[in-house]
Amino acid sequence: GAEGGGAEGGGGEVFERSGAPKVLTAYVVHRDPKITIVPNFLTDAEIDHMLELAEDYWVPSVVGSGVYKTNNEAKDLTNKTSSNRTSYSCMLKSAQTQAVESIEHRLAHLAGMDVEYLERLNLVRYAPGQFFNKHHDGRFRPKTVFIYLNDLPEGDGGETYFPELGVKFVPRKGCAVMWSNILSPSIDDPRTVHQGLPPRTAMKYGVNCFFNDKPLKQWEDVDSDFGDDDADLVVGKNQTSKRWRTIDAETLVQDFAPSSPQLPGQIVSFNVCQDPRLSVLPGFLSPDEAALLIACAEPDDTRQAQATPEALARIEQRMAAVAGIPLAHMDPLRVAKCEPKMTPDGQVLARGQYGKRFGQKVVFIFLNAVAEGGELRFPRLNLQVRPREGCAVVWQVAAPSSGEENVDPRAAHQGRPPKVGTRYNAIGVFREGPVRTA
Repeated sequence: GAEGGGAEGGGGEVFERSGAPKVLTAYVVHRDPKITIVPNFLTDAEIDHMLELAEDYWVPSVVGSGVYKTNNEAKDLTNKTSSNRTSYSCMLKSAQTQAVESIEHRLAHLAGMDVEYLERLNLVRYAPGQFFNKHHDGRFRPKTVFIYLNDLPEGDGGETYFPELGVKFVPRKGCAVMWSNILSPSIDDPRTVHQGLPPRTAMKYGVNCFFNDKPLKQWEDVDSDFGDDDADLVVGKNQTSKRWRTIDAETLVQDFAPSSPQLPGQIVSFNVCQDPRLSVLPGFLSPDEAALLIACAEPDDTRQAQATPEALARIEQRMAAVAGIPLAHMDPLRVAKCEPKMTPDGQVLARGQYGKRFGQKVVFIFLNAVAEGGELRFPRLNLQVRPREGCAVVWQVAAPSSGEENVDPRAAHQGRPPKVGTRYNAIGVFREGPVRTA
């Protein structure tokens, strides 16, 4: 059979800081199904960094097995160790470090898919004699990129072999091999069955980069603890930044207005992001007002208090005032409650229709505090706001008169469920045109 993977990259220009090549050259080595190789896709420094992250975390590799019954591989497939696969692997966290995040974006660019669909990078290690027998990466993964992290001695084996195509790829440090796993959505291409042949004398390292048909990164953000504090990182060393910048309404007031305490009825707005514009307003609702709205989320017969139309109108008028948009443009006020393991509203449930669901501007109000979790997150801004009773968060979804399709993707939010208890919130969505009749 033909052998690929031996192409060497040209000695082109490199970026000074990272050493990454400024131009990557891709070679199509098999036309149908299309298989592409990219020499020098990773730099030596990036490879060292990834192997260092994985150093103490190798575990026996698992294989997903089961029968497809639904369109949800999480339900249909279970991961278990198997005699079909004897290697070791280590799963990195999404955007675990700036270097990992940069690699993820490069992969997305190569695959022509959004980085949201990239699964967590999975490093693999094969000792002499270890292998991964014939397998398919799954119909739920449109594309796979496999990157070799080291060279093996000449003739030492360890190739990636596609038996249906008679093609073998020899490991070359930093080289990426990309192929499609499907003929059409959810229909697997049996020709891309492949296997990892055992190295004879040396250790082989690689990284599996799977693109899923679901935007997994968004789901991961819903209830991920990653980045909350250093102890949560797989590896605590050489971290350049935490994942989330956390905004807490209580500390905002203490830090910025220690001498002049907030008076009842006084609204103070803190601009925590300039572009896109995002403001936090501590104490936007009084405790009594928050309790009235919480009562709206409970069944009629259990309500402790009844919100009068006048009280609701006052709250809505205030929301319109801070939005700077007439009240006639606001959808009916929604009150929601969220418990552990639930998926709160946000970009995940909007399924690509964020502007349709959240209009031009949003006023979001926490109605109670929870001990842990429950934050309002803006994944593209790496920013999260803690739930504090009566605290409002206001952000611009689309520029005025640009149409609700012209959403700024950085403004997309995702709620996070509380770890314990129930989190209540109210939300006002402001549209470009009037939606209420006088």
